Amino acid sequence: MRRSLLLLAALLLLLPACGGGEKAGPTGPVDPGTPTGEGIVKSVEGAAKPTDEFGEGKGGVVFDISHTDRLVNKSVEIDVKDASGNTVGKVAGNEPLALPPGTYSAVLDYDENDLVKNFAGTLSGLLVHPGHLTTYRVGVEAPIGVLKMRFSDGEENLSEQVTLTVYNAGDDPELVVGPVWEGPASETVMLPSGAYQVRAVFKPEKGNPITEWYKDVELGEALARNERDVVLELDLTGLRVDVFNYGRDINDHSRVYIYNEGADVAYAVALFQGKAGEAIPADPGVYDVRVVYTPSRNSLDFIGDKVLPGIKVNAGLGSRIQADVELPLATLRVKVTDGDTDISDKTEIRVMRTGADKTAASPLVDEVGVGTHPIPVGSADITLWAPKAEGGARRTEIFKGVNLENGWAWEQEFDVSAATWTPTPPRKPTSELKPITWVQPGDDDDSAGDDDDSARGDDDDSAKAAKPTGETTPAPAAP
Repeated sequence: MRRSLLLLAALLLLLPACGGGEKAGPTGPVDPGTPTGEGIVKSVEGAAKPTDEFGEGKGGVVFDISHTDRLVNKSVEIDVKDASGNTVGKVAGNEPLALPPGTYSAVLDYDENDLVKNFAGTLSGLLVHPGHLTTYRVGVEAPIGVLKMRFSDGEENLSEQVTLTVYNAGDDPELVVGPVWEGPASETVMLPSGAYQVRAVFKPEKGNPITEWYKDVELGEALARNERDVVLELDLTGLRVDVFNYGRDINDHSRVYIYNEGADVAYAVALFQGKAGEAIPADPGVYDVRVVYTPSRNSLDFIGDKVLPGIKVNAGLGSRIQADVELPLATLRVKVTDGDTDISDKTEIRVMRTGADKTAASPLVDEVGVGTHPIPVGSADITLWAPKAEGGARRTEIFKGVNLENGWAWEQEFDVSAATWTPTPPRKPTSELKPITWVQPGDDDDSAGDDDDSARGDDDDSAKAAKPTGETTPAPAAP
């Protein structure tokens, strides 16, 4: 009997060591579940560890969020929901949340900054155990790209002297909407994935600013980087003229003609000519320069024309200047569909000035196929002829007295099957349109030792240099 009592006492002493472990909950590791994610969530895995910080019978959950290869806990808000879909708590990344044991889901809202935000993802199958903290490591990939542009003259870094203005590619940036970002080129820009247009303005220590546009700038997802090294064309020969219309790059639709100083540019033969935005091999000297902008090839009487007198082309290094034709311009953007089928190319458009004689006056636009059409400002009558749905007779719609001012855009999308075509009001500029400031360039040709501060040899490119008055010919003969 004594022997039996001794054995029983020994067994009782050994019990804490054999069944050891936590005061509550199962022995060994607990199951964090097999959670899944959607939206921006690309991966999720969990692990649970014992803890006594949540009180009797409770557990907790915490989320560790990373975007590509960096933690973004402070940029993510997590809305945790119970099995019924009710919100039981809101936390940021890396903030523990005490919860009763059970199964939960979560909605993630990722805001990187004011420009890239409201990216959503979901988590489901989250498990909370009593006396345990479950940590879920979540990998996300948001549709965010990174733009980095570096500017130089081929040797010296000029990025600190360049200001970037970024617009959405689908907008008419200079005429309708404001930019999505503006700042020095020395900064790295993070933006939603997509296509953009970028305006770069280089302000040298001496001389006039230089403006360039970079179109079709694509930004990928998951912090994909688009890096560009731009060498500004500063050391050119001859003359380069960049042409704008109220700040809008119109080099693709403009030509440059170079005449003897004082020539009648409407009739004289140009000494040199070429495309806007490209260096024209003009000899050193002083010229009158004419820029001609034809916004619509089908409307030869609707052009922008400007003469810049007394432009000097330097010996050795050439000259680069800017000109703004200041042609008041509105835009039509029209799309016609038949259900999911785009029939814009089969739709005819004719635009007449309101009140014009339809039998004698020339239309502003008369084309088969609708899309983007520049037109003069003022009141216009717009007629559309579209094939009727299912091969019927074509449909005719007339919009009379559409008033369009400088920078306005009449943007419409119509379905040929709709009972009525109701146009939306024109979109208007966010601010008054202003041309590129053009200042008479000074003489930077020091090869001949010319430091003459006279009217023709002024080495001073400061703001006090005279601004050319120019001449405008309403409808000149084609050069």
